[in-house]
Amino acid sequence: MYSLSRKWRLSLLSMFFILVFIQIWLMLSPSFNNKDRIIETSSINETLFANNEKQPVLVHTEKPKKQYVLNGFGGFSSHLPTIQHSFNPEPAAYTKLREKRRLAIKKSFLHGWNGYKKYAFGHDELTPLSNGTNDPFGGWGATLVDSLSTLLVMDLESEFNAAMRLVHRINFKVNDDVSVFESIIRYLGGLLSAYDLSERKYRPLMVQAEKLAIALLPAFDTPSGLPAHYWNPAKNQSAQRDTLIAEVGTVQLEFLMLSQFTQNPVYGQKAQAITDLLDSMGYEHGIYIKGLFPTALDVDKGHFTDSKTTFGAMGDSAFEVINGTLIQQYFLKEYLLTDGKIPQYGRMYKDAVRSMKQHMLRQIPGYDMLMLPPFDTQRELPEDYMDHLTCFVPGMLAMGSKTFNEPEDLEIAKGLLETCVFMYRTSATGLSPETWYIDKTEKYNPMTYNKTKQELKKLRDWWYEDDYEVNRPVQKIAVKERKEESTRYDVKYKLPQVKSRPPSLFFGDERYLLRPETIESLFILYRITGDQKYQEYGWEIFQAIEKWCKTKSAFAAIQNVDRDDIEDIEDNQIDSMESFLFAETFKYLYLLFSPPDVVSLDKFVFNTEAHPFLRRHWNWDKIINQI
Repeated sequence: MYSLSRKWRLSLLSMFFILVFIQIWLMLSPSFNNKDRIIETSSINETLFANNEKQPVLVHTEKPKKQYVLNGFGGFSSHLPTIQHSFNPEPAAYTKLREKRRLAIKKSFLHGWNGYKKYAFGHDELTPLSNGTNDPFGGWGATLVDSLSTLLVMDLESEFNAAMRLVHRINFKVNDDVSVFESIIRYLGGLLSAYDLSERKYRPLMVQAEKLAIALLPAFDTPSGLPAHYWNPAKNQSAQRDTLIAEVGTVQLEFLMLSQFTQNPVYGQKAQAITDLLDSMGYEHGIYIKGLFPTALDVDKGHFTDSKTTFGAMGDSAFEVINGTLIQQYFLKEYLLTDGKIPQYGRMYKDAVRSMKQHMLRQIPGYDMLMLPPFDTQRELPEDYMDHLTCFVPGMLAMGSKTFNEPEDLEIAKGLLETCVFMYRTSATGLSPETWYIDKTEKYNPMTYNKTKQELKKLRDWWYEDDYEVNRPVQKIAVKERKEESTRYDVKYKLPQVKSRPPSLFFGDERYLLRPETIESLFILYRITGDQKYQEYGWEIFQAIEKWCKTKSAFAAIQNVDRDDIEDIEDNQIDSMESFLFAETFKYLYLLFSPPDVVSLDKFVFNTEAHPFLRRHWNWDKIINQI
């Protein structure tokens, strides 16, 4: 019988041990683990989308850790009332439809993102018709940073890693005037949210966030503690001494979060000092109605320089167009972020909404629509127009209605949102104008709002009855009390036909600038009510964006939403694409068609640029009380 020599036996034994060692090493190696396999399949998905396949292909991948983050870590349980609707399990047919739409939105996002990467990576904006660049926000890469949280929400990890290679190179010490407000909501908010959503694995995000905050902190060193609108980080100076209420009132979420992450209370102190100043203001500071803050502020004197309050745009040659009193939304969001532990925030929000309902809100006779125009608080006179920026208000009121048990506010939210959606559905392109005018409105009255003439006549009949003192009904706020209905999942859902425009309605500024506010409110109202019509409204808007705004490289704003008779669509497009298209518009559309537990309103708070912050049981007194 043939036998091996001792030398050969030793050689074979050695080879056996080597093979065993290699197998063990491969199994333990990071390059062999499940996470990298997931990244690989994710990249396949992105390639399929980027190549404009006719039908988006879904490669199903499980990401336990990522999903854990987007579900809010699962362990947070708020002491406040639940905000989201209790959704039933989805039928398979509906899930298929919802996922198909979600993937289509993701594909559109990637179309624009790839165009930005190709022609403008690292710049603030891509000009989508000329494929040039635009740098209105310091040249720090506004679209790059503003897109980080969306990349994570959409599970585009390889794209996120590509963006991260540029993030650490940003130099915030530029010799240029930058907007304090825009820098905080787009850059600081984007960096902090991405740091949170990536499980704090990317330290450069926090380093850059603090560098930016340090560069902006001297802007708060004014007699009032209010930062000026523009700030030069290199020279540490501002060319002017005024600002807008939306700017000073929307740094709180970002600065509070930064203080928690860094354990440095100075940022939270700056934010809280502004809140305390606004809380202490009265008639001597230019406030005529409690809770309604006018628009323009003198940062040296610490008082208002006008009397107009608005929940929408405030046009000014010095400031461009930004939200006027977005601050009321931040009062609510601060209250949610701190889990109600700072009652001041809730009280200031409720004061603002109470006065808004009493003085500013208007109803449109014959329509289930409400208007929220600008209002002169000194003369107590409303304007006759409303703008697209105001369309964030329905989402705010809906969340507030659940938080503070105010069912009337949810009905008002629905009425305002119907107005915003109406402007989309009645335009020639299916896109909303910037502003619209309706001069025949009435002051909001909860007893008559959304009632037909016949219903009103019937309600008034009791005045003419002999025994009216006995039969007179008790006057209460006209809110229909009803139990939460089971979620309907209809794959053939049909929206009702839209009414014709009121005779007194006409469009003012006919541009559509890719704005997200209506879609934001649709997302929130769907998550709160479970009413599928809000998804269908959103899908209509997405299809209109695809049809009229898409360019060869990305997406463009529209000159006139009421023109559909132009042969070449490009002739009606504007060579502009702001970063909020990626940060907000596409993110809210994507979440509108995501499972309801993904970035739940009970687990997250969004800043005004749609960057999600995780709600946690933090010790907020440690930050707030060190002032």
